[in-house]
Amino acid sequence: MAVRVKIFFLAETLTFGQDGNRQVFTVTQLMPAGAMLVALEGGSQGSSGKAYGAKSDIELIPGENVEFSADKRALLAKTVGYPQMARFKEAAGEKIIVDLEPLFFVSADNWTVKMNLYPPVTGHSLPGSAEIAAMLEKAGIRSGFRENNIAACIAAVKTEMQPLKKQVIARGRLPVNGENAWLRIDIAVGAQAGKELGDGRMDFRERHLFTGVDKGQLLATKVSATAGLGGVNVYGHEVPQIPGKDLIIKTTEDVLYDEATGEIHAAIAGVLSAVTDTSVRVTAKLVIPGDVDHQTGNVESRDAVEIGGSVKPGFKVTTGGDVVIGGSVESAHISSRGNVVIRGAIMGEEASVEADGDVDIPVIGNGSISCKGSVRVGREAYYAEIRCHKDIELTGQARVVSSDLFAGGSIRAVEVDTETSPNSLLAAATMPERYARHFKLLEAFHQAQAAVDGWHRRFGSAVAGDELDELHEELADAKASLYSYNLVPGVGEYDKSSGLRYACRQKITIKGIIRCGAVIRIGNTEATLKKTYAGGHFALNGDSGKLEFHSDSKSPKAAAVEEV
Repeated sequence: MAVRVKIFFLAETLTFGQDGNRQVFTVTQLMPAGAMLVALEGGSQGSSGKAYGAKSDIELIPGENVEFSADKRALLAKTVGYPQMARFKEAAGEKIIVDLEPLFFVSADNWTVKMNLYPPVTGHSLPGSAEIAAMLEKAGIRSGFRENNIAACIAAVKTEMQPLKKQVIARGRLPVNGENAWLRIDIAVGAQAGKELGDGRMDFRERHLFTGVDKGQLLATKVSATAGLGGVNVYGHEVPQIPGKDLIIKTTEDVLYDEATGEIHAAIAGVLSAVTDTSVRVTAKLVIPGDVDHQTGNVESRDAVEIGGSVKPGFKVTTGGDVVIGGSVESAHISSRGNVVIRGAIMGEEASVEADGDVDIPVIGNGSISCKGSVRVGREAYYAEIRCHKDIELTGQARVVSSDLFAGGSIRAVEVDTETSPNSLLAAATMPERYARHFKLLEAFHQAQAAVDGWHRRFGSAVAGDELDELHEELADAKASLYSYNLVPGVGEYDKSSGLRYACRQKITIKGIIRCGAVIRIGNTEATLKKTYAGGHFALNGDSGKLEFHSDSKSPKAAAVEEV
């Protein structure tokens, strides 16, 4: 008896778009989970879905999201979706492969559900919002339905009659991690890094550095950590939050700490150094009226230091408090447990500034800054590297040229790169130390991939062996380490989901233009700009996981929001 193949779903070819931009695609009938897709009729049954007839030998092969029926004579849908069939004629008979594109895709971390929706075949209609919600529940999705997104997808496909893919229709509630304990500074220390004068210069007197304090004066108060709020993934499973970490206050000879009230008082009269949100010190003040050079030698002080001139090449200044330098840092090294203000410039490839607090400068060229606070640049940063745990701000008409900027918070700049300069890297919501680790993981991944490719070039793609298996295992391990690594501050190095909320709040703001070819990163997402952007800010879309540019332009021709 001859074997026949019975197909249980419809397929149709559709077109959309205008002449010159017309596209043709094939749609198939949306099939529910468990539905029969293809079956063999007649003939005798063989193994592995083969049927033998008088004139043919037909083999059924289940592809993605498809499985055999109990008698191996039919293929069934594992989930709701759109089946696709391919038929291959061979000398011994025919092979039929059926795949199924799911209607829903759940992310690997169970936080997001995306939908691919196609126009219906003739005689059928699109599922409604209630029907899609029922399908989600049948698939085990219990939380985070986006009813408005579902309705918008249905309306768009019905109007445009073209597929709509990877649309977020459900998202779990991310846990809100607790806030770490921190120090609230209770004395005016000039939170602003410097007053901008309008021409790129700054009046550093606004900084209020070297604020005098009396013995016994209240300096700061410890604010306790918070517990945070647990989350729920799309399956309705609770996901615990990370409670805030306590701050351990170490009593030193210059401050007194009361554990009951959380208050910190000055143990001595002196000069206040407020360092980030976690520590405060009282020191004396050392004044050096001229340059730091061969006459003074290297400067090492437990106190705050004021230098009237410049720090000359090869010399070091190490302080336990704030530092103000009236001149420049010329291929020299500055290390401070407080804040650093430089009225001149940081110049030279060997020039470096490290601080536990903020760093304020007019110009940095070829040098580096690393600090736990914020960085403010008044005029220009060129061929430089800036790494900080908080924000980076370039004011006035400040320009970034061929520089790498890493901020744990946000970045504000005016103009980035020129038409002829190498491109800059601007990374917000990125832990600078973790980026270095990320780069090493990226190198390891490329090396593992190159080893696998080298094997295939040497022995051919058809050759297998234990050595190749080991190379593939190393590649899989390298890939897993790279893609699971988290660069967002405040959460664990391998906890990418918890940092999403924070990363979405940070921005890269461009007052002027940022040129094509610059690399931008927010948290764990990076993109190379394919065009020049002007006036607006880059942000991370939490739903799509993509970087977007939000334009400040009021022109009707300019897109308000566009994907980078």
